[in-house]
Amino acid sequence: MHAFSLALAGSIEGRTMSALTDAIAREARVDRVRAEGLLAWLPLSRMAIWEADGRLVVDARTDLVDLGSRYASWVSTQPVPKEFAESVLAYAGRIVELAAEQAGTDAAGPHRRGSGQALRSSGRARSAEIAQGEAVDADLLRLRDRVRGVLASLDAAFLERRTHVRGALLALLSRQHVLLLGPPGTAKSMLARGLCGCFSGARYFEYLLSRFTHPDELFGPVSIPGLKDEDYRRLTDGFLPSAHVAFLDEIFKANSAILNSLLTLVNERRFHHGRHRDEVPLIGLVGASNELPDPEGGLEALFDRFLVRLPVPPIAGPDAFLSVATGTVPELSVPEEAQLAPQDLEAVRVAAEKVQIPEEIADALVSLWQAAQRREWAVSDRRWRQAVHMLKVAAACDGRLALARVDLLLLEPVLAPDPSRMAEVREALLEQLGTAAIPEHDLRAQWLLLEADRVAPADDLPFRHADEVGGGWQERLALRRENLDRFLALHTDAVRRLARDRGSVDALTEQHTWITDLPSQVLATHLEASRDLAHVLSQAEAYKVELSSPVRAARALVERLPQTQRRVYGHGAVVVLTIPDADVRVGITLAGEREEVPGRKRDGLGGVEERLEIAEITLAPERFLDWAGGELDTTEILRTLPGWASRNVGTALQSVRRVLRQSAVPAPPALRAP
Repeated sequence: MHAFSLALAGSIEGRTMSALTDAIAREARVDRVRAEGLLAWLPLSRMAIWEADGRLVVDARTDLVDLGSRYASWVSTQPVPKEFAESVLAYAGRIVELAAEQAGTDAAGPHRRGSGQALRSSGRARSAEIAQGEAVDADLLRLRDRVRGVLASLDAAFLERRTHVRGALLALLSRQHVLLLGPPGTAKSMLARGLCGCFSGARYFEYLLSRFTHPDELFGPVSIPGLKDEDYRRLTDGFLPSAHVAFLDEIFKANSAILNSLLTLVNERRFHHGRHRDEVPLIGLVGASNELPDPEGGLEALFDRFLVRLPVPPIAGPDAFLSVATGTVPELSVPEEAQLAPQDLEAVRVAAEKVQIPEEIADALVSLWQAAQRREWAVSDRRWRQAVHMLKVAAACDGRLALARVDLLLLEPVLAPDPSRMAEVREALLEQLGTAAIPEHDLRAQWLLLEADRVAPADDLPFRHADEVGGGWQERLALRRENLDRFLALHTDAVRRLARDRGSVDALTEQHTWITDLPSQVLATHLEASRDLAHVLSQAEAYKVELSSPVRAARALVERLPQTQRRVYGHGAVVVLTIPDADVRVGITLAGEREEVPGRKRDGLGGVEERLEIAEITLAPERFLDWAGGELDTTEILRTLPGWASRNVGTALQSVRRVLRQSAVPAPPALRAP
C-alpha cells in the first residue's frame, strides 16, 4: 500500500521515473526491480502515462475500478496463497478507494496531476540498516563458546531434548520465562534445575502449586517483628522473591491470592508486600503444566507472560529409552569455569542492543505479524517486542551483529498459541525462510511487462509507452530485444542471489548455536526456486531466438496463432499463408486460427489445396511484419486475389490481426505456474 500510494503521489506531483523509483525503493523499502515493476504497470492501457517532460499523470478517463482490478492482477504475481485470493482483490480495491479519497477525486473531477492534495503514506519506513564493517567483539566470541559449552553439557544429560534445552536457555538469557507442557515424568523439573546450574552462584526455588497453596509458601512468611512495628513485610530469603531461577509445577493451578503478586514479580521483577517494593534477582521462571489453562479461568495474562512455550513429549527413540531405563544417562555437570556469571548476562544484554535487523528480516517480521493477525494467533504487542529481543540475544550469543533469516525458526514456540498449532506457525516461518530474498515472483511480473514495450532511456528521462515513440516494427523489435536483455540481467542476478542465499543458509545452520537441523522444507523450497528460474531462463532464451531476426519473428507470430479445432473434413481454412524464407505454409480460418497444410494425405483426407479451391498469399517476412504491425493495409494484400476470395480472406486476415493484437512483435511465451 505504501509503494502504491507513493506511485500515485508521483502522478500528482509530476516526478520523473528515476526519482520516483528511488523514492519508492527508499521509503517503501522494496527492491528497485519491484518499484520499477509497479511504476511500469501504471502506464498499461493508458491509465497513466509518462509525458515527454518526465511527469507521470493519471488520465482523466481512468476507471478507478479497472485500475484496482489491474493492480490486483499485478499483485497476483506476488507470493499470495490461494486461500487469500479474494482478500487480495479486496485489498487492491480498498487501495484504490483510499487513493481516490486522498487525491480528492470524485465522479466528475479529473484525475490529472495537481487535482487534489498529494498522497501521503501513513507511517514511516522501518529503520533496518546493517552495520557494515563492524568487527565482532572478541569477548562476544568467547561468550559464544561458553554458551556452546553449557549446551553441550545439557545435551549430554537430557536425551531427545536438544530443542527444549536451547529454547529454555535462550529464554533465560533473554530474561524471559519458559512454559513446559507435557505429562508427568518427562524431566521438566530436572531441566529447570539443570538450567539453574548453568548460572554461577544462582539460587534456585521450586514448588508444586495447587488451588490451596498459600502465599506464604511461595513468597515467605510475614515478619512478626515487622507487624509489631506496624510494618507489613515478608521474609523472602529462600523463597521465590530471592531466586534467580524458579520452577513452579502445575502453575495454572495458582489461586487468585497468588496470581497478582506472581504477575508483577515475573513481569516487572518487583515484589510488592505492604509498602515495600523490592527488586528481585529473577533471571527467568520455568513453569510446567500437564495441560493448557482453562480459557474461562482468568489465566490469560499469566499464560502470555511465558514467551517460550515448549511441549515436552515422552522419549521416542529406542536408544534414548534404553539409556534412561538402564540409568546410563550421565549426570548433569556444568564445570564451574563454564558457568555463566552475572557479567556474562550483562555482556549478552549489551551485545543484543548492537544487533541490527536487515531489511529482509524486517519484511519477514511484518509478514509474520500479518499472518498472526489473519490466523488469530493472539500474539500481543509486548510479546512481539520480547520475541525480537530474543532473536537479537540469539544472534549475539552466536557471535553475530545482524539477524539472519534462519533465526526466524526460533519463533515457532513463541508465536504458536498452543502446541496443536505449532505446525501452522512452522509453515508460516518456512515461507519466510525459504527463498524470500529471491525475486522469482518479481521476475514473472517483469516477464508480463515485456509486452508493454517500455522505453528505457537515461536515468534523467522518463519512461514512455512504446506507442509514443513512433517508428516501425524494426524499432519495436529492437526495443523488445533491449528489454529482454535487461530481463536476462535480472534473471542472472536472481540466480546469483539464490546460490548465495542457499550457501549462507547451509553455512549458518552448520554453525548455529541454537538451531540443530535445517528443515527439509527449506531445501525443497530452494530446489523449487531453482527449477522455476531454470524454466524462466529456457523460455527467455527461446524468446530471444524468436526476436533475433525478422524471419524468426514472422515464424513466431504465426506459431502464436491458435491451432484450429476443426477435424471434420478439414474445411476450416479459407486462405493459405506462405512465408517462404520463414518456412511457413499454413491455412488460416475465418476465426484467425491456423491449420497445418500437410504435404501428404493424412486421415484419409487430402491437403487443403486438394480439398477445396482456396486462395494463397505469399509474403516476405518483412512485408508480413509490416502488415501485422499495421504499416501495410490489408487491402494492399487483397488486390492480388480474385474477387470471389477477397471477402473471406479479408475476414480471416482481420481475425489474425486481432489475435496478434496488431503487433508485429511476438508476445512472450506463457510461463508455467510456479
